Amino acid sequence: VSYILQAGSFAGFEEADNMKARLALSGLVAHIQKIIIEGKGEYHRVRLGPYENIDQLDATAAQLQKMGIKAMRLKVKKGEAG
Repeated sequence: VSYILQAGSFAGFEEADNMKARLALSGLVAHIQKIIIEGKGEYHRVRLGPYENIDQLDATAAQLQKMGIKAMRLKVKKGEAG
């Protein structure tokens, strides 16, 4: 089992890209996942991970919190991290 942190979800790609850049400046590598939400359209999730080490996950979550970002912790199965 591994975990990912979702730092945010935005309707606009630009907002997601701005958050990704802000995270990169703090030394964190994030990726943007584009999804379609029925009835709402396109959304862009800013995610970090996957993390298999819970201490690393907690440390990253704490770093995000210091930046004012409340990340959502998600458990993922192998091959599902995208």
